Amino acid sequence: MGRPTRWRRRRGVVGVVVGLAVVLAWGGARGRRRGRDVGWATLDDRGREAGGTTTTGGAEPSECALDRMLDRKGGVVYVTYVSDGFHQFARNWLRLLRRSRSKRTNDGLNVVMLALDESTERYCEKYSMPCFGSAELRYSGGVMATAGTALHRESAQREASSVAEAAKALRDIKTLEVKLLVDILERGHDVLVSDADVAWLRDPEDWVRTALRDVDVAASTDCLDVSADDVGGCWGAAANTGILYFRPTDAAKTFLGNWIAAMDKATDDMTERDQEIFNNLLVADASGDTKVTEGGSSVNVRVVKGGVRLGSLPMRYFASGHTFFVEQLHKHEGESQQPFCVHATFQFSQVHGKRQRFREHGLWLIENDDYYTQGNFISMSDDLPSIWNITGVHNHLLTAAWYRASVRNLLALGRILNRTVILPRFTCMCDRYWGHVLPSCKIGHVEPPFVGCPQDHIMNLPAMENGGVDFREWSFLSNLRTPDALRRSIAAVSTGNRDSGDVKAKYALPAFAMDTDVLSTLASAPERVLVVDGALTSFCAFESATSSPAAKQFNSDMAVALKAESWFCGPEDARGVKCAIGFPIPKPTTELHSKCSALRAKATELRSSPHELLSNFFDEYGHDDKKNKFMFPSDRTTASANDISTEENPFASDDK
Repeated sequence: MGRPTRWRRRRGVVGVVVGLAVVLAWGGARGRRRGRDVGWATLDDRGREAGGTTTTGGAEPSECALDRMLDRKGGVVYVTYVSDGFHQFARNWLRLLRRSRSKRTNDGLNVVMLALDESTERYCEKYSMPCFGSAELRYSGGVMATAGTALHRESAQREASSVAEAAKALRDIKTLEVKLLVDILERGHDVLVSDADVAWLRDPEDWVRTALRDVDVAASTDCLDVSADDVGGCWGAAANTGILYFRPTDAAKTFLGNWIAAMDKATDDMTERDQEIFNNLLVADASGDTKVTEGGSSVNVRVVKGGVRLGSLPMRYFASGHTFFVEQLHKHEGESQQPFCVHATFQFSQVHGKRQRFREHGLWLIENDDYYTQGNFISMSDDLPSIWNITGVHNHLLTAAWYRASVRNLLALGRILNRTVILPRFTCMCDRYWGHVLPSCKIGHVEPPFVGCPQDHIMNLPAMENGGVDFREWSFLSNLRTPDALRRSIAAVSTGNRDSGDVKAKYALPAFAMDTDVLSTLASAPERVLVVDGALTSFCAFESATSSPAAKQFNSDMAVALKAESWFCGPEDARGVKCAIGFPIPKPTTELHSKCSALRAKATELRSSPHELLSNFFDEYGHDDKKNKFMFPSDRTTASANDISTEENPFASDDK
């Protein structure tokens, strides 16, 4: 994911002649090679998963294999690249792309998925994916070009040991991909290339053929200001190479040659990634003022060095991970302005966070049926206390503490009852970002609170999985693959004398229950889904707190699963404080064991005092970068953006 940068002039950018020389040299080398490459394609859109069979090309010249894959003359070619560590995302990419084009019943689909290693080739063959493998396009660096660990733990590639090593892996892989793009452009095809963590939502082909007919190259943007993007005001933001479009023009081929040459010049100790190098090439031509071409929709175009006509893919249609998953701009747009795709950028928790965002929005299509059909579940129906439902970093940290303690209790109930937890839908009072987000608590166009913000804004997904936690996304019950019979098999669980609102509770747990209470009340419940109203008061501790293996294991797992940290930073205040930091781990159940009876006696009072209630689960709800702890304030009957005094909360927003 690109960070916001400025288009900047760079001396010594590889010239047009050099770019053409690189392209010609690459094409000539490929033309001289025969019988050494393996390519295969399966053009059955159903694939093996839908009952199709694998068709392999066997050993043949790679240019022949590529020609065989591009069977629809003149059509747009959809390209992605796949390496060990990103297999599942590539398979999901393909499924979503095919689904987005399901209305083209009489029209073929040109797809080329570059398989960069032998492990990927085997995966492609197993799942009948239209992959292209070539000895000349084989990645042998051994460093994973993903963020952090792979989803599949058997990956043979290792994590990068330094920023420079990670950057080199990205450059090496991108160079191989760009060489493939040159080959396809030489065959006269338009190319729409996207990373495997792009989710295709609807068919873009008619739009790109019309709106981009006057460009050589088009790129997505990391700009987050949709109003500025609409009028060409986002040229100062970084272009994101996760989604690119190329027409088979000499200017486009030359640009790709320049990109290859610039990446080849980078030394192993450089931290500059392929995307930064791409942006360095986008030096505005002196005569190339921003202009707009009309093609069913406005597209901003700029002429850059070498006469390349560069288009900016509108962020409304080619959404970033922030505009789609956090701001959710698409929910405010009409049907004709819905995105064609979303790129899982601006996210946390590495590839696990990307997958979770896709799951939450019904965009992860490759789960086995068992994920939706097997097992029993437990969830919560609590509404967030209204006292925190106002923009502000302290309100966000308090909200996060409330969610994290509630989830911890749900996980305890799930562990005791052998049920899988369905996570709650989070609401975030502050955006999450690496740079400055305070005091406004936003980096984009939409004001918080963000209802349905990503799980990675409050939880650490790899930590949860490392802690042995099995869970489902908040939207699990609304997924079309979840059986109706499971959705209908549901029962409400109240805690203590708590009123369960519109749903009559079938079961009633004592407030601050022990594991024995949970078992006696709910162990025999036949319903597939139990919905707890009052998760924070639903559980206290295990009866045998010091000797129970279950208690020890649970607390040990939670120390891993709930380990997370997030920094919310802004300008330095008068005390030198820049950042507010969350999120603490709830106290282990062993620390609550001696207090359970007293908590149960005060349950009714605590439910109307959210700060006091939370203080039983945490010593603090965060701290600042000077190590000053944020202690729980006294409860109020009303709240505002400055609910905590300005002295205690230097980041309180002035926005009401």
